[in-house]
Amino acid sequence: MAESAFPSLQSSGPSSLLMPESLPSLGGREPQFVNASDSDRFQCLLHHGLLQEPQQTKCGHRFCLRCLHDYLGEAKTKPCPVGEPDCEDISGEENHLGECDFEPVACVFTARGCGEKVQRAKVTQHQAACPCRPEVCPACHQEVNHSQMQIHKDSECLEAVVGCPFGCGNKELKRKEVEQHKSQCPVQPVDCKFKEMGCTFSGKREVLERHLKEDIGKHLDLVTSRVTDLQGKTEALAGEAQAERDNLQSMQTSHSQAPQAEVRPGSVGMELRNLKLKMVTFLEKVIMVERKVPELAERSSLQAVEQNITQLRQKITELEQRREREQQQQSSGVSVGAATGAGNVRLGRYNNLSNMAKEVSDHLDTHDRQLSMHDIRLAEMDLRFQLLETAAYDGKLIWKIRDYQRRKQDAVNGRTLSLYSQPFYTNRFGYKLCSRIYLNGDGMGKTTHLSLFFVVMRGEYDALLTWPFRQKVTLTLLDQTPEKRHLTDSFQPDPNSTSFQRPVSEMNVASGCPLFVSHSVLENENNGYLRDDAIFIRILIDETPTSSPF
Repeated sequence: MAESAFPSLQSSGPSSLLMPESLPSLGGREPQFVNASDSDRFQCLLHHGLLQEPQQTKCGHRFCLRCLHDYLGEAKTKPCPVGEPDCEDISGEENHLGECDFEPVACVFTARGCGEKVQRAKVTQHQAACPCRPEVCPACHQEVNHSQMQIHKDSECLEAVVGCPFGCGNKELKRKEVEQHKSQCPVQPVDCKFKEMGCTFSGKREVLERHLKEDIGKHLDLVTSRVTDLQGKTEALAGEAQAERDNLQSMQTSHSQAPQAEVRPGSVGMELRNLKLKMVTFLEKVIMVERKVPELAERSSLQAVEQNITQLRQKITELEQRREREQQQQSSGVSVGAATGAGNVRLGRYNNLSNMAKEVSDHLDTHDRQLSMHDIRLAEMDLRFQLLETAAYDGKLIWKIRDYQRRKQDAVNGRTLSLYSQPFYTNRFGYKLCSRIYLNGDGMGKTTHLSLFFVVMRGEYDALLTWPFRQKVTLTLLDQTPEKRHLTDSFQPDPNSTSFQRPVSEMNVASGCPLFVSHSVLENENNGYLRDDAIFIRILIDETPTSSPF
């Protein structure tokens, strides 16, 4: 049945009456009804003949489609030609298009990220179930998309009550108060101040004080080992720098002799170009090594620290030996006064063991601080070089996470819940971004899934960029087998979310997928996502012209 050209009408009558070509040829004459009673049912009320392509008005009258066209002419609406008291106006297609229940229309929440189109008749039904419909957080009263509300409550809402993460009993603590509370929490685990040297102790403050007093010898061993390592690194870097200088000098010598070589068509220019490229490469390596060497502790200072520590160890050994001798003398009947007098003579300027132990402890603390400063500077330089070497400026990050099993176990035990990737950029002067991953899951995915998030960081060129951040983000877990069955999820940033506004701190709240991939899929040996105890994460930013500041 053909669709009606008059939306205010409905097709009516048997299908054999719908098309003129279905009528028998009667030489232009109207067919006569066999039964006169059929004329009321099958007669057009305009030309009073047999209905052709019948249309029925809202008031129940039937007309031929062609007759209605002729009757309406150019008019948009006309009264029903029958003219009964309950007749309604007949309208054309123009007035219908803006009211058609079957026309696809955009969701009213398009600005919040919904891209669906639904029939006009189903708009209300869609709005009630749209994942992008706004909801007000009961804690902070911020409008959040329905699909993001759980993530907001679990990791973003600053007014949400989360309690103390260390279990001190404060259950009314809000998320925004956690950081301040950590510095005051009586049960917060505190790391040993020799952690950078390799000490793994962590416990309450009062237990830490006892640990520092009882494990002095162990800490001395750790410090000595670290000094030895630093000295080895310094020597290795110095040797590397010298080797690079020798290579550079060799390249310069070869370059100076190159024009004197036998001229062969097409070969001299290629050799010179290759030599120049090698010279540039070696020069860059020399510059990098020479920049890194001054940042390390000088060899002479390290040797002096090591010498002082050796002296301190000798003094402690001497003290222990003297204490043992005094105990033996006391046990053999020597008077306390005589032993004390002999001890005073042997201790010289220290007068007694307590003063000597205190001075030794002060010396040890001084050297500890010096070594800690050296170690911090080394760590900062290593991190800076890693960032410079791995930074990407094309909106794409390839992140290799090594030691997956150990890092996941750290997350399970609560030692390291999440990891951050190195920063990357949409372009040289673009947005600064990074990724955050929870190997043991976060929020809804905790203990069952790997959770992957995207973070907008504060960059040097934020003042020149367009905010909020609007580029499409694609998160991918790469398959390391030839099948390349990558797992991918993507999202369009919500311009109303604080996660994509211009950062006011070092980084915004992370946004992404708490249920990115289940552990059963990721760790299945038949899949290719985990190989050699490592996984690869790829982050792609859909670069658009609006993201460039120039």
